[in-house]
Amino acid sequence: MAHILFLMSDTGGGHRAACRAIEAALRERYPDGFRFELVDLWKEYTPFPVNTIPRSAARWIDIHPSSFSAMFWVWDRLFRSRWWSALYCKQMFPRLKRLYAEHPADIIVCVHAAFVRPAVYALRKMRIEKPFLTVVTDYAWPQVLWYDNKVDRCLVPTEAALQRGLSLGMDRSQIILTGPPVHPKFSKIDILQREARMQLGWKSDKRIILMIGGGDGTGPLVSSARAIDARQLDCELVIVAGRNRALKSALEAVNWKRPSRIYGFVDNIEVLMRASDLLITKAGPAAITEAAVIGLPILINGAIKHQESPNVEYVMKHEAGVYAPGPTKTAECVARLLQTDGALEKLAGRADRIAEPDAIWKIVDQICLFAPPMDQRLEEIQACRS
Repeated sequence: MAHILFLMSDTGGGHRAACRAIEAALRERYPDGFRFELVDLWKEYTPFPVNTIPRSAARWIDIHPSSFSAMFWVWDRLFRSRWWSALYCKQMFPRLKRLYAEHPADIIVCVHAAFVRPAVYALRKMRIEKPFLTVVTDYAWPQVLWYDNKVDRCLVPTEAALQRGLSLGMDRSQIILTGPPVHPKFSKIDILQREARMQLGWKSDKRIILMIGGGDGTGPLVSSARAIDARQLDCELVIVAGRNRALKSALEAVNWKRPSRIYGFVDNIEVLMRASDLLITKAGPAAITEAAVIGLPILINGAIKHQESPNVEYVMKHEAGVYAPGPTKTAECVARLLQTDGALEKLAGRADRIAEPDAIWKIVDQICLFAPPMDQRLEEIQACRS
C-alpha cells in the first residue's frame, strides 16, 4: 500500500480541499491502494508565532487585506532571488529533516506554495529517493514559490500557470497542465435542483442566492448580504459562514427582510450549489472551480490584490462569471441578474468554459506514475489481510 504524504496548511486557498479531492479520487479508483497523511507544516513544524498562521490568516485577510496582499507581492519578488531562496531553504531544513523522519512516505505531494522549495531541497539534500509532486492550487497567476525545477512534477490548473512556470525556469517535461483539483463529488452529483432542495429541506420555488466565504468565512459576507436584503428582491439568501463562529453569530443576529438560511461549516456544499441559482463568493480558486463544474453562475464580490485578482481576470476573460466588488455593486448586480430574463441561464451556460471535471483524474494519473507497481501493492495488501 503506497503511502502519500500531503504537505499543506490551513491558510485559505483550498489547500486542505485539494488534498481531500486527491484522496477521494485515489480511494475511488484504488480502494485499498493508498494510505494518506496530511501535515500542516506551519502549525506542526514551526515555532511561535509562525505556527499561529493557520488560525490567524483568515482574520488578517478580513481586518487588513491590503497588508496581506502586500506580503504576497513582496514574497513573489523576493523569492525570485536565488540568495533569498537558498537562505529560506537552509533555515527550514532542520524542520523538514524532522518531518521526513517522523512521516516517512512513498510519495510527497505539496499543495502549498510556501513549502515547495524547502521541502524538495531537504528531500534531495538528505538523498531520500522519493518522488515529489507539486499540485498548484493558485489559479491564474501562481506565486513564484510554487515553482522549483528540482520537483518531479508540477501540476498546474491553467495555461497561464504553465507559462509562468516555464518563464521561471521549469522544464517542459516537469510541468503538466491538468486543471484544478476539484473533488469528484462535484462532477458526479446527479440530482436536479428541486431534488437538491428537497434533500436540504428548502421548501421554496424562488431564486436562491448562495453566499460563501470559503472554509474560514472570509470576505464581506455580512455587508454584501445586508445590501442584497435591503433591495427586497424576489429571492432567498443562503449564507455559509464556514468555521467562522463569530461571523455565523453576526449573521444570525441580523433581522432579515428576505427569507434567509445561515450555515456554519458544511460538508455537502455540492448539494447547496445544485440547489441554488447564483453563487456569490470572493475570488478564491476552490469555490470558482467547484461552481463551474456544477454549472452554477458565479458573481465574484471581492479579491485579494495580487493573489486573487488574476482569478477575476481569468473568469472575466472567459465570460464565465461577473465581477461586482463591494456590497453596493454586488446588490446592484444581483438585482440586474434577477430582473433580466435569461441572464442567470446565460451565465450558467458559460460556466463550462472554465470547468475542468476531469482535472482530478489527470492529477491522479500523474501521482500513480510514481507509485510502486500495482502488483507490488496488491501483494502488500494481501499480506496485510492474511
